Amino acid sequence: MVEKLQIDRAAYKDKVLGCWFGKNAGGTLGTPLERGFGQEEMFDVWWYPKLVPGGMPNDDLEIQLVWLQALKDRGLNITATDLAEYWLKCIWYNYDEYGLHKTNLRKGLLPPLSGWYNNWFKDCMGSPIRSEIWACIAPGLPHVAARYAYEDSICDHAGGESVYGEIFNASIESAAFIIDDMKTLVEIGLAAIPSGCMTAKAIAAAVVAYEGGLDWKAARAKVKDAAFNPVAQYSPINMGFQTIGMLYGSDFGDAMCKAVNCGWDTDCTGATVGSIWGIINGKSKLPTKWLEPLGNTLVVNKAIKNIHVHETIDDLTEDTCKIGEQVVAQFNDTICLGEGSVGDAANALAMIKGFLPAIKPLWNRPANVIEQAHTGLLIRIIYPEGPALLPGQKRRVELELEATAPTSVQASVSISVPAGFDAPDPMSASIPIVPTKASSMSFAVSAPAVAIQPRNTVTATIRVGGASEPVTVMIPLVGGFAWWTSPVYPGVKGIKGKYLPEKARGEKQIGSKGGSWTTHAWPDNALIVEPLFAGSPGVVYLRHYLYSAGKRNARVGIPNNNYMVLWINGRKVQETKRVISLRPNYSGDGSNYARVALKQGWNHVLVKLERGNDPIEAHFTVADHDDMDRGFDDLIQWRQPGSI
Repeated sequence: MVEKLQIDRAAYKDKVLGCWFGKNAGGTLGTPLERGFGQEEMFDVWWYPKLVPGGMPNDDLEIQLVWLQALKDRGLNITATDLAEYWLKCIWYNYDEYGLHKTNLRKGLLPPLSGWYNNWFKDCMGSPIRSEIWACIAPGLPHVAARYAYEDSICDHAGGESVYGEIFNASIESAAFIIDDMKTLVEIGLAAIPSGCMTAKAIAAAVVAYEGGLDWKAARAKVKDAAFNPVAQYSPINMGFQTIGMLYGSDFGDAMCKAVNCGWDTDCTGATVGSIWGIINGKSKLPTKWLEPLGNTLVVNKAIKNIHVHETIDDLTEDTCKIGEQVVAQFNDTICLGEGSVGDAANALAMIKGFLPAIKPLWNRPANVIEQAHTGLLIRIIYPEGPALLPGQKRRVELELEATAPTSVQASVSISVPAGFDAPDPMSASIPIVPTKASSMSFAVSAPAVAIQPRNTVTATIRVGGASEPVTVMIPLVGGFAWWTSPVYPGVKGIKGKYLPEKARGEKQIGSKGGSWTTHAWPDNALIVEPLFAGSPGVVYLRHYLYSAGKRNARVGIPNNNYMVLWINGRKVQETKRVISLRPNYSGDGSNYARVALKQGWNHVLVKLERGNDPIEAHFTVADHDDMDRGFDDLIQWRQPGSI
């Protein structure tokens, strides 16, 4: 039988202090070395490459200040929906997945859809890096920390490896409050995520190398073999490098430096390793040579808004521990905080292992389902084909209803759609609702191009039994993307050749010298042109139209893995400067993006893409150049002028 365990309150505070000091140190160590893409060469740093009093501002730490504010404002039962509001209100930068998922939120998509739809970066490091707050408020309770981490990560990474990365980190950091062996902590983390996921494979590669007696540089090679991706922020490879720092580090500084020297997302791996060492040892046992140069102040990016920013790490720790006291008291009856420690290491490990099975239900939650709880009723909105409406195509939606009360009832459901939409099929249904078993209704929504808006709301009105008031469920859908492609021109001349569409770049291009054009309706930013080439090199042109309600400066990109040329309103604005790996964010890759002035009304986009010997991948992105590359959520992109 597992006995109760008491964590000494003073030791708890010291460990939280150690976490935040370690996080700041590791982030400051790695930030100057961060790149957009990984490199074969290792770094060789054993001290801060750039020493800044207070440390270097870093999203790894400062987003967690936002989550602490959310906990204080909304209480301990916060969900992803709560956190989504703070993303829009408090976090203004738009790096990679941050910008893409916030566009989804502004279009009305709630988590997890906000993190899953149109988000190429859902396997990246944005969420594993912000796990410490959940561990620090749930010391010794990895299942509680993991649940918080899940709600956090699905905002911007649903359906991706990053969800497992944050669950892994939150679990081991929580366990580190009562377990101090690194190898054991890694085993705990692996038990908290599916063994078949890429994150687990990358971590396991580091563990096998360590157990096999390989040195840390050889372990890096094994992790690269297991989980290579050229994008520096790809989560699995970084989780493997983080594990190298944990297992091979001989002390605080050595552990952070080995993780950072592996490369890729250096600020993230260094910061996480620093925080784990800080939790295990407490601030009191961390080497002062790494802490004193940074001091006790917090340096936060100006893009963090509308929250209380703590002046010192001491202040942050006080706030964190206050919430932790509440979480420990509310969510378990096995661990408590008090004066002095009670319990031994064997008991602590058994307790942690007993908590881990509670994490497994998080593994199988689908990313295309929005779940809502109402009085006596659980409602799931399921998007089998995604949330993007494409002109003239039916988009299927499923409603699942499950009774949370012990009695069965009959429900009537009626569906209403925006003006100009086709009638939903069906418009209504009668559904029996029983406890513990979901009943479902499936219906299809479609609309002509002129009726579709950037944000579209279908409404389900549910009348349950004899209830006097119906339950109203809002079902968001977004506008898709319409493109027109030319015939493929064999790749004899390549990107430098001028083919028929390029000789007629005006608005009369369709049906003129460019020959026939084929219409495509694509659900997201991806330009799905590879099937057009039939496996052979060649060139294809693509046409697209953007309707802007006003003049605006935009950053427009055609990130791709080969060569492109881009024209806006008949003017050539960019061509690929050098071939680089695909990275389809809003802010640019240094090769395939241009600042352009969009005019009020319709803007004509012409793209020329070359496929070489390898398959072509390409995306189209457009964001507000004057507002930190914030994605536009009001553009019309699914029809052309005159299509009304």
